[in-house]
Amino acid sequence: METYRPGVSLLAPARYRISIQGTLDKNWSRYCGGLTIEHENDLKRGAMTILAGRLADQSALVGVLNSLHDMGCPILSVEYMEAA
Repeated sequence: METYRPGVSLLAPARYRISIQGTLDKNWSRYCGGLTIEHENDLKRGAMTILAGRLADQSALVGVLNSLHDMGCPILSVEYMEAA
């Protein structure tokens, strides 16, 4: 059986876009790996926060996701944008 090897490296820097439900204050950017924080309003989901930017590797991404979970933020989506 062949092992699946995606073109995305676990250890390389990359840009990500994370959507969460609700409004997260922009002052939490540093706590969230320095990602930029923007707010959107979706007709179906209501208020959403978009965190976007470069992270050092996928372990940093997991750290941000754990931080959001610890704050009680419902995560709607995580998207790999491009290698950074």
